[in-house]
Amino acid sequence: MDLKNGIFIFGTVLTIFFAGLTTIFWWKIRKLKDLRTLRLGRLSFFALLFLWVTINGIIGSGLALTELQQKVLLWLLFAEAFIILLWIPMTIGIVVPISIVVLTIKMWRRESKSIGNLLLPIVVLAFLLIDWVYLSMGRLPDSWIWLKILGIVYPVLSIYLAWQFGIFFLSSWVYGRRVRKQRAAYHVVLGAGLIQGEHVGKLLGNRILAAVKAVRDNETILVFSGGQGPDEKISEARAMQKYAVEVLGFPIERTMLEDQSRTTYENLVFSSRLIKEKFMFFTSDYHVFRAALFAATLKIDAQGGKGGKTAMYYRVPAFIREFIAVMNYEKRKHIKWVGIIVAFFLVIAIFSQIGYLWNNR
Repeated sequence: MDLKNGIFIFGTVLTIFFAGLTTIFWWKIRKLKDLRTLRLGRLSFFALLFLWVTINGIIGSGLALTELQQKVLLWLLFAEAFIILLWIPMTIGIVVPISIVVLTIKMWRRESKSIGNLLLPIVVLAFLLIDWVYLSMGRLPDSWIWLKILGIVYPVLSIYLAWQFGIFFLSSWVYGRRVRKQRAAYHVVLGAGLIQGEHVGKLLGNRILAAVKAVRDNETILVFSGGQGPDEKISEARAMQKYAVEVLGFPIERTMLEDQSRTTYENLVFSSRLIKEKFMFFTSDYHVFRAALFAATLKIDAQGGKGGKTAMYYRVPAFIREFIAVMNYEKRKHIKWVGIIVAFFLVIAIFSQIGYLWNNR
């Protein structure tokens, strides 16, 4: 057996192995009893990872039998190295922070001028400051070895945070595509603030439009969920019903009102008590998966429908706030892992400093 055939056989065996792993993880995704879980993102990550390895294996095995194998493989390796080592880090470290700041400024100008809407740019600037401090640690003398080692905590925690965000993003993305074909007799539209205390704004109007577009028969009931805030003249539910009937032409006899809720929690709980059977809920696209997680936690038989479209300047910062909220759901778990990471490097830093002092006594 010559070298070329040996490489081909070895590559084929590895490709089949990773193809099998890809199949296993996709099968696990298909067998999930409830998609309203972050496990969906973890399974999707490994399925995509092994699929990527499988595709590379197929290409490599095929090229092993061609005369152009070295040139093509070098170009493929260069392209993948560029994506992994340059494009992805640049996107995460430069493009994303700048985009967050730019989009938040747009949101500040076009939406409410609240301190909450400036939270993300403040966090980004804080990260940039920490980056500068971390890079400055590299110039410290060896006598500060404990601080150099302790500084490694920052990139490790950054990777941990990026992993958690990636899992949330994948969970949200896959969930949105898996539930598109689901049907329910009731569509619950979650409320949002009204314009001038009585009019439906674009954000809320898109939620209602998404619920109407998802109707596939003449029996589906729209349930509008939202109480009356202190600065509102009518309930959000009443305003949404009026918008659906007068603007979108939806039959009023196929609508119901839940006009006591003030939060997403109450939207879901009060609507489930009113309907007493499975339903689909509609909210803004960035909020669908977190609301689905919330429904699963409350053991409510509800799935998120296709979310109402949101302007990009609003969607990106809002999606990141959703991620922060989901992290807060499992804060005990995250505090535990952060504590383990910090403690691990703290122990190494202490022993390293003791060793340095002993060698230089």
